[in-house]
Amino acid sequence: MAADPAGRLTDDELLAIYDQRYVDIYDPHAIPRIRRLLPLVELAPTDVIADFGCGNGVLFELIAGRVAHYFGVDFSEPFILAAARRAEAKGLANGRFERADLVDFCARNPHTFDAAFALDFSEHVYDDQFVQIFRAINGALKPGGRLYIHTPNAEYFLERFHEWGVLRQVEGHVGVRTARQHIELLERCGFERIDVHYLAHYLSFAAKFHFLGRLPVVGRLFRARLFIVARAKG
Repeated sequence: MAADPAGRLTDDELLAIYDQRYVDIYDPHAIPRIRRLLPLVELAPTDVIADFGCGNGVLFELIAGRVAHYFGVDFSEPFILAAARRAEAKGLANGRFERADLVDFCARNPHTFDAAFALDFSEHVYDDQFVQIFRAINGALKPGGRLYIHTPNAEYFLERFHEWGVLRQVEGHVGVRTARQHIELLERCGFERIDVHYLAHYLSFAAKFHFLGRLPVVGRLFRARLFIVARAKG
């Protein structure tokens, strides 16, 4: 299991990171970064979807026409406001956004969702928070419901540089993990049938190294991103 680093941030300190400044500079590559995941996602026109750590609502923009209803949840008010504005500007009417504690939201919506997304989210929480949140997500999914996680891979060479202090860690990345660490945590949370896909980096210059991921021993250093699919117990 990934150990929490020294100098753990408080909940208030974590919340303060995701202010209006963070929203204003949010990843300009978000749409292509998320769009490339969609071929790996199973969606149906009747699905009710939850997007945990929804940020500025990019996922809703990309899947609104493929699902019955979408719920975006985030603890950052600036992000929720930005997401609502984005949906209104795009004329998307089959979803809503809510600022809420994720565990509380799940407790209020037991066995409700066909699928849940946690895209570029799990690296922002410590292990104990991960267990609380994803155990709650498990309870909010229908039996056999699908969970999709997208996150950096702690074995990737650039993430190793962050770990060793060669590069400064991305602000808010307090829990970058390996595939195995994710699997162990998700199993603790009650998920099963956990599949891991190793993806190239979403930036084209970094993606050029992905072919090296097929090499024995050192290949793990060139697998930039994890896309994890898991099922709530039926």
